[in-house]
Amino acid sequence: MWQSDFRKLWGVGIVTGSMRWLEVLAIGIYTFEISGSAFTVALMLFARTLPGVVFGAIMGTLASRYRRRHLLILGMTLATVNALVMLILAQTNLLSLGAIAIAAAISGSIWTLEHTVRKTLLGDVAKSGQLRQAMSLDQLTVNGTRLVGPLVGGVVYATLGLIGIYALSATGYAIAAVLACRTTANPPKVTGKGESFTTSLTQGLRYIRTRRVLRGVLLFTIIANFFGFSYVTMVPVIGRELLALDPIGIGILQSMEGAGAVLVALLLARSSRTFRFARSFTFGGLTFLALLLIFALSPWFWLSCFALFVAGLGIGCFGTMQSTTILNDSDPLQRMRVMGVLVMCIGAAPAGVLTIGALADWKGPEVALLIMASGGLIASVFCVLRYPELLR
Repeated sequence: MWQSDFRKLWGVGIVTGSMRWLEVLAIGIYTFEISGSAFTVALMLFARTLPGVVFGAIMGTLASRYRRRHLLILGMTLATVNALVMLILAQTNLLSLGAIAIAAAISGSIWTLEHTVRKTLLGDVAKSGQLRQAMSLDQLTVNGTRLVGPLVGGVVYATLGLIGIYALSATGYAIAAVLACRTTANPPKVTGKGESFTTSLTQGLRYIRTRRVLRGVLLFTIIANFFGFSYVTMVPVIGRELLALDPIGIGILQSMEGAGAVLVALLLARSSRTFRFARSFTFGGLTFLALLLIFALSPWFWLSCFALFVAGLGIGCFGTMQSTTILNDSDPLQRMRVMGVLVMCIGAAPAGVLTIGALADWKGPEVALLIMASGGLIASVFCVLRYPELLR
């Protein structure tokens, strides 16, 4: 039975991840075409990632008090409705950048819920001793969507525009909602009815304070998301301004990161070796940040693709070992709360998105990316010195 539930939850991840990166690419290209401003492009991703900061820990606490399956169904249903509304606006020529930003914020809120709930459900249904394989396989899916989403998004946007993007998104989220409804996994609630919401949230944060490895992983997550993952907003800008690419070319460029991440996740999922989770996580993050420096300095399409591919190798290791380390180092009764805090740390990206967007309008996209990647490497070194457990 657990295999069936795992496949359905895995399917939800495939669909939602693909739709997420498809939308990110298409909205970035559309916004830059309309506004000509790198900062405006960054604002769109800011709207999508901000809910992680606001709702990350809250979602984890809510999911420890209510049935996770029901929350997942609710999230996928809302995502379908959100895409349908945007499709109607696009078809009736009522679409505006403001409406796109609101829809992106709603999508970001739904992703915060989906990431927290679905990841923990996967940990719940995985058999004992198969946690790393389960997380590696799921991360393979996540990375695969970073490959497929931009490729499909570039082609669909080039041929059908935003109408095609939102039509495909609505269909995909509807499929995810059906898969969520067919999932039978329904672990018991962790938190008792007598425990207040504030108490539940506070206890999760207190638990993290007792675990140095968890604190190190979460701090490194904040660094990588602030300094590193904000680079996504610059791909459409660099592709258009510096490399003179069309939407399909930009999709290929952005998909290179996903290709590298897929390769690493596939190797991890198939390997029977025992890995040092935290150390692999740390080296993956450092590799990612270092290769962004090369991407920022590259004047050629092929070199840019190579840099993002190798950066993707680092992301694949970073992402897989991130969830695996947290779930492996957390008490089962605290996993939901810790995963909620993880989403909140991932939510450090909005501040990085605004920063890189402002730097890009001031100094240009390549200089902005160079400054951010350099800052990320320096901050990562200090993080490792503060938490040497990350290398043990």
